Amino acid sequence: ASEHSEQLRGFGGQLRQPAVGVLRGVVESIAGLVTVVVLAYLMVLEAPRITGGLLAAAGDGQGERLRRVGREVSRTVTGYLTGNLLISVICGALTYAVLALTGVPFAAVIALLVAVADLIPLVGATLGAVIAAGAGFLHSPTAGVVVLVFFVVYQQVENHLLQPLILSRAVRLNPLTVLVSVLLAAELAGLLGALLAIPAAGIIQTLLREYGPRRLRPAPPAGPAARPGRPAGSTD
Repeated sequence: ASEHSEQLRGFGGQLRQPAVGVLRGVVESIAGLVTVVVLAYLMVLEAPRITGGLLAAAGDGQGERLRRVGREVSRTVTGYLTGNLLISVICGALTYAVLALTGVPFAAVIALLVAVADLIPLVGATLGAVIAAGAGFLHSPTAGVVVLVFFVVYQQVENHLLQPLILSRAVRLNPLTVLVSVLLAAELAGLLGALLAIPAAGIIQTLLREYGPRRLRPAPPAGPAARPGRPAGSTD
């Protein structure tokens, strides 16, 4: 009996480690999402006062440039949110189709949960796969395998095709820049970095376009321009 109890305790310890890892990942994902939502709310709330103060301090000369930069930054953030929402809608619609075809009950509710989870970059599709595959296996092993295979394929398509293409058009970035920005930011700053990578890259591009070094333009010709129809050196 003591040997069996030792084996059971060891088996329980082995199961506890991956469970703690999954729970920690879910908590970090939720914390990152809440942080971004709170920051976005505070930015929207304080934006008019901050903008007015900056424009007043900059004066008329720099005011127009700051307004132009602000419009571009706003367009970048709005485009990122719109593109991310479109990707989530695609994920939810495809999930509903797969669940409905396999006969999984409550397919619409599960697809909605998957679409909400997919708003989280990189790990969102994985969280959605856990929810949908779990519901599929509860229905039947065949349905669970079909849903799991679908998400394995879909996650690769989303991360390497949908996100670069849709977000590059929404934020006006090169698709390769989008992919590299997300992967690099996720490696350096985790989930929060992945959430902010694409809008940050778009904002940096706007700032470089406005304040970066400009290309050298050809110098205008020296002296007064000749009047049309008369030689340059002629006199009246």
